[in-house]
Amino acid sequence: MPRLPVVLASIALSLTAAGPATDVITVTPTAKVATAPVPSAGDAADDPAIWIHPNDPAKSLVLGTDKKGGLHAYSLDGHDRQLVSPGLRPNNVDVLYGFQLAGRRVDLALASVGKAGKSSGVKVWTIDQADGTLAEIGDGLTFKAFDGGAPYGLCTYRSPRNGATYFFVTDRNGAVEQYRLDPRDGNTPALGATRVRAFRVGSQAEGIVADRERARLYVGEENVAIWEYGAEPGDGSDRRAVARVGEHGLTADIEGLAIYYAPAGKGYLLASSQGSNTINVYDRGGDHAYILTIDPKAGTIDDIAGSDGLDVTNERTSPLFPSGFLVIQDGKNEGTQNFKLFTWEEIASNRLLVDTTSSAR
Repeated sequence: MPRLPVVLASIALSLTAAGPATDVITVTPTAKVATAPVPSAGDAADDPAIWIHPNDPAKSLVLGTDKKGGLHAYSLDGHDRQLVSPGLRPNNVDVLYGFQLAGRRVDLALASVGKAGKSSGVKVWTIDQADGTLAEIGDGLTFKAFDGGAPYGLCTYRSPRNGATYFFVTDRNGAVEQYRLDPRDGNTPALGATRVRAFRVGSQAEGIVADRERARLYVGEENVAIWEYGAEPGDGSDRRAVARVGEHGLTADIEGLAIYYAPAGKGYLLASSQGSNTINVYDRGGDHAYILTIDPKAGTIDDIAGSDGLDVTNERTSPLFPSGFLVIQDGKNEGTQNFKLFTWEEIASNRLLVDTTSSAR
């Protein structure tokens, strides 16, 4: 077993030896911010997404879904500053920067919403680049997916090859669809979506994320594995396994997936291991080698458990998060569910990169 390097005093680090294929390296950060709880009781909060303000990073937001209510926008100190579309029941949310809409560049939030029926599909909101206010696009406009079925997981993607913008959705039966977002200047509505690809993972899948630089797509088949696909419309269904349930402590359900970006293709793929209340970290490139496991612990803010979604940013934001942060949904909060924020430098210790140069914009 290799000798462990010195670790920052604020972090506990352990190595559990169970053979070369199952060694688990653990870091145990504590949350620095907890968002206001969602209003809905029971299993309600689900997935966060980070929006970075273009001019004042301290005004960045965490968007969080209440799948029994609406979409919430939290400031980086955890305050709930806006609720939009109450009753729409969003499940997964993601952000798309710099979309050309009605003659101007706007930031968008997209979410999978509702149950099968009239309101199900994908909803889109604009995010005001001055103050972060969200507003619905179109009067009740929801893009249908799965021929009117209910989408489950969602992520956005901008092609590094031609700049085209897409969203991916999953359903509870393991289907995946890819849609191209099309501006329709001078028309109502001003935005359209065209299905360009469909394939099957195998069984239930929610967590999904696309690498905007490497043109790769990652899907978490909840009881089986994290799969890597191509992210372009013509990439088909060829895939390879990044990690399987049972390896390095990865425990079903595999839930949220997120990417920490660093220059030259470096960085990390993060995966929520719901059954073990931990987050596995893999190399972003190459063979996606396992690196370590994040096992948050209680501090002045309580622990997390049963986590669904997560998101991460490498970018400087508020003074509390000068090197980026990780946000995780807490499935067993004291009270109704919420989201908790962790400083990236505490997670990184001396084992992970801390690099604020890559920009989501």
